[in-house]
Amino acid sequence: MNMKKLSAAVVVMLGLGVSAAQADDGSLNFSGVVTSSSCSVAANSTVIPVTFDSFAAASIDSVAVGSTNASLQKPFSITLAGCPEGVSVAKIKLDGTTSGLVPNAFVGNSTARYVGIMISDADTGAVIRPKAFGNDKAIVAGENTLNYLVGLTKTSAESAAVEGTIDVPVTFTMSYE
Repeated sequence: MNMKKLSAAVVVMLGLGVSAAQADDGSLNFSGVVTSSSCSVAANSTVIPVTFDSFAAASIDSVAVGSTNASLQKPFSITLAGCPEGVSVAKIKLDGTTSGLVPNAFVGNSTARYVGIMISDADTGAVIRPKAFGNDKAIVAGENTLNYLVGLTKTSAESAAVEGTIDVPVTFTMSYE
């Protein structure tokens, strides 16, 4: 009987030892900056309608998939107001439905087919990657105007652009450093 109790005690101790061996310690460190305020998007920039002129489908087909050109682009701006001292960079994140074939192109509720839009920095021409903060823009205290271009692009190499309306909703979020 003592042997059975001893065996049971050994099994329990071994089980506890295994459990203890699986434990691990670590730490989490969180950091950030608290500021008195940040910029705000000016009232005239909260909803920005951009209406394209009429384009022949052939003019969209003339560009390579995932690219655009000056004749297919329209400028727009976002105005930031009340930027405090010490905030020197603004970043934008664009959200919307993107094309499966052209990840930098937004598509939406358009009846035009194989057509999307791409948004780029008006100063550098760099295409802004969707769904990620980027396109760092230097800003100063007070009001800042950030200039962008939206351009039509072809979203299929196998199919020609099909006429119809263009309706592509895109939301933006600003981040400041």
